[in-house]
Amino acid sequence: MRRTAFLRAVLAAALATLSPGAALGNGRFPAAQQVVLGPGARSDVIALRATFGLLVSRDAGRTFRWYCEDLIYFPFVPGLGFDPPVEVTSRGDITLGCEDGARSLTDGCAVRDLASVSHREITDLAATPDGATLYAAESTTGARSFILRADASLFFSRMGAGVDGLRFLTVEVAASRPDRVYASGFDDTPSRTPRVLRSDDGGATLRGLDTPGGFGEQAYVSGVSPADPDVLYVRIVEGFGSALLRSGDGGEHFEVVARTRDAMVGFALSDDGRTVWYGSADEGLFRATDGGRRFSQVATLPTHGLRFHAGALWVVTDWVRQPFALGRSMDGGEHIEGVLRFEDVLGPPACASPSEGTVICQERWPELRRSLEAPDVLMDAGTVAPDTGAPALDAGILVADAGAAMDAGAARPPAALGCGCHAGPSGGRAWAWILFLLGALGFRRRRVSRVERRPKGPGLGRVR
Repeated sequence: MRRTAFLRAVLAAALATLSPGAALGNGRFPAAQQVVLGPGARSDVIALRATFGLLVSRDAGRTFRWYCEDLIYFPFVPGLGFDPPVEVTSRGDITLGCEDGARSLTDGCAVRDLASVSHREITDLAATPDGATLYAAESTTGARSFILRADASLFFSRMGAGVDGLRFLTVEVAASRPDRVYASGFDDTPSRTPRVLRSDDGGATLRGLDTPGGFGEQAYVSGVSPADPDVLYVRIVEGFGSALLRSGDGGEHFEVVARTRDAMVGFALSDDGRTVWYGSADEGLFRATDGGRRFSQVATLPTHGLRFHAGALWVVTDWVRQPFALGRSMDGGEHIEGVLRFEDVLGPPACASPSEGTVICQERWPELRRSLEAPDVLMDAGTVAPDTGAPALDAGILVADAGAAMDAGAARPPAALGCGCHAGPSGGRAWAWILFLLGALGFRRRRVSRVERRPKGPGLGRVR
């Protein structure tokens, strides 16, 4: 019932975009995907990756600004399915991997190209807990793949001679042993066989790991225990679902500790490694308190991304079915308080000396703001009613397992499906959305938060 109501609501919103003058953005439904925080153990900087750019707070979540894709990537905005890996350095810089290098944002007005990785494809980023050391996976079609390392200056150096015939998808560093690096990818052949690798010298040399039955259809390193570099978690794709593998001996042996029927879209580890969370959009949030061996459900809210930072569990969720897009829990997921609603974003940052990218953001903002104001959808008539004002976020703590459903009146579909990042005609894309949603009634494959465009995007990618 909940799923059907949701699809009906989005279908009604898509129909609304067929009206004259309606404009879609980059054609992707507005959704939050991944959250990172810093610098170090602080939470001053919060970067929430979304399908329409970055939502950034530099005051510990009190306010958020929108960094549009045109600003982040100007002048060459990537394709529809691109979702960058994101990390926060010890200086509070937000670093993003790109198809043609990497970039760093400090105040939202200036974007710095990282010359050390110019014209290289950066498929993933990972940082030590203090943000002082960053690792990157460089993987360009037809070339050798490398693990890169940088300090807070963000000058990346290739580690070792690289790997031939392999495309990297994910990289992860062990907090308690920064030279221990794990990576995953696939053979750069028609077989696309998944691979998981380990390095004990900072990525200079990599040794392949194995497990009986292989690593499914695709493999993604999800995390390494902060307390034990030998405890490794790998998520593998199995048809429409996922399995979570755990190793306690550095990848010599793996065991399956959890499965989901849809894509596993979030993963997080406590600072001591004893508490482990995973989540999916359909099945909710799960937790283990024994070091990742036995999990039980703690919340039914749709989970699109997870991050444990400075004693708090941060939860990225479905803003259509929940009253917020980003929440935080101080008790391991039992209760979740809303931190950000899309309609509360203040817009692009104000810049004393606007660049061409920031000017474009200002031009795009009114349309994006309208798409996030969330009018009521009359599902039985298939029309959109005038907005009567977004419901106020409850000041109290939200009980996560309440699982607010659309038919309970908690969901707020957008006025339009565009994100306002790129102008374009509306009619054809609206009909494309309708056809897509009709197909979704028969197919349950979910898109998730990281690295699935090559295959990355908001599809079955790396999750945290």
